[in-house]
Amino acid sequence: MVVIGCSGSTGSSLLKTILNRHSQIFAGPEAALFAFPQVYDNWAVCKKKLLKGIKNEDWQLRKGMILLQPEFGWERQELEQMIAVSNSFQSFIKAFFDKPLKQTGKTNWIAKTPANAIGMAPFLAHFPAGKVIQTIRNPYDTIASLMARGINVYAATAYYVYNTAAATSNRGNQRYYEIRYEDLVANPRSIIKNLLNFLELPFESEILVAKHEKRAEPTAMKGWKHEETAAVKTSSIGRFQELEVAQKELIKAAFSAFYISKSYQQKRAIKYADGAKLCEVLGYEYLPGDTVKYSFLLKKYRWRDQLSRVKHGFYGQFSDYPGQLKALKITS
Repeated sequence: MVVIGCSGSTGSSLLKTILNRHSQIFAGPEAALFAFPQVYDNWAVCKKKLLKGIKNEDWQLRKGMILLQPEFGWERQELEQMIAVSNSFQSFIKAFFDKPLKQTGKTNWIAKTPANAIGMAPFLAHFPAGKVIQTIRNPYDTIASLMARGINVYAATAYYVYNTAAATSNRGNQRYYEIRYEDLVANPRSIIKNLLNFLELPFESEILVAKHEKRAEPTAMKGWKHEETAAVKTSSIGRFQELEVAQKELIKAAFSAFYISKSYQQKRAIKYADGAKLCEVLGYEYLPGDTVKYSFLLKKYRWRDQLSRVKHGFYGQFSDYPGQLKALKITS
């Protein structure tokens, strides 16, 4: 049992696609199964809301798990009955994955959703045999990629910092594994071989061979340079450097200004609150930005984001919002 959590646009979809080709691994579509930490301590209440009512209030907001997808093999009535008789989240997870494993003839499952990043710590605590994987990528390339998908600079920066910090806070646990996107696309054979060794599974060279895969979920998102089912390529490395100077300066300013609020640092035991610290820990170059020049724009995006969350029913984030902006000043 393996959970993948991370920021979006860090190569997790590519990784999942590769691993799903393995003869012993079922890596189904994104279901957000581990994006709701409250399921462990309040299962009796949460079990009634899994399909639509359960909510998280972290950066990447979620309402309900996405469980009725064809690849999992469950019909609504059957799934509802199974949930009702499950006496813990752990027993529910076992029963939930038993069906696709039996249907595919595989023996191991992987659950990948970026929002799983916030659920890694409780997963490791409650599943002693479980392991977690985080994909990481140069923050500036990641933010540029997220912006190409139509996400504004503030939201893209916050998404990267929050999810990356939540997942990276599990460093030091022997059941945590980190894959650098730049290494994966430059040397996929070696990286996947080492990962499978961590998972205690044999390496199968054919999983690196790109092939057409018919499935319900898309194989590419807006802004991606190539499909996740295509051959592994290095074309997305250095994406930030391809931008116009004004775009690069805006990203640098947002990355310099954003930090995770203290209440959410405490709530999720997040050790790294901002981009500068993440760069230090993950080994990427930090590029200070002129936050004064972009202060009005960043504040506007922040305010709009907070209001949008409240409008969509996440009322707690009116007073307890996960993202903050540092005292804006010229840092370069």
